Amino acid sequence: MKREEKIAETYFKYHGFHNIIFEPKGNRTPDFEINNKIAVEARRLNQFHKGEPIEKVEYNLVPKIITQIKSYGNGLHKTSAFIGIRYRRPINYNKRIKEKINSILDSHSREMSAHKTYKVTENLEINIFPSQKKFNTQFHFGSSLDSNQGGFVLNNIYNSLKIIIKEKTSRIQPFKSEYRTWWLALIDDIGNGLTEYEIDQLKEIIDFDLNFDKVFIISNLNPTKGGEL
Repeated sequence: MKREEKIAETYFKYHGFHNIIFEPKGNRTPDFEINNKIAVEARRLNQFHKGEPIEKVEYNLVPKIITQIKSYGNGLHKTSAFIGIRYRRPINYNKRIKEKINSILDSHSREMSAHKTYKVTENLEINIFPSQKKFNTQFHFGSSLDSNQGGFVLNNIYNSLKIIIKEKTSRIQPFKSEYRTWWLALIDDIGNGLTEYEIDQLKEIIDFDLNFDKVFIISNLNPTKGGEL
């Protein structure tokens, strides 16, 4: 069971629903069946950028840079430094970026006590600052920041809902006749859970068909907390 499915299950159990069956039809839609009559799909409520999950760039970029900085050096360093990564789209890890980062690490190796920010490309910069502790590697990953994240939470949720509802509606369509009632449980990775007031605000700005009998927005931090659209 995926993280979002576990959170959804906890939420419905906490709120008094019984006979919750995971994957009642096997490894396909729906994710849950409640009381033999309600089908439930569960999914992360995540942010998108130009139609793509915003974390997709992070998965393709950050691990490669981490691998590169970890492999730098010959192990004879006397001190270590942390590296912070800041990026925005469009960006793609390539030979040019790899060579530029290596050049920056070469240069910074001569002044390990300095705290500096380096521009790798227009859309990528790295921040290097000294560590009081010496690590096995000369440069140690500290953090990453996606400059395309953030913004007005309810607006981001509104935009994500339009994409997710379309995706999930298409997914359940071949099986829609199997249940009279369909619910969608969304685990909130954008706002980390909304207040009752924020749920009411979101209802007011939604101007498209949700296509599900109920849509739940559940906190990713506290699986007992959530609201219903």
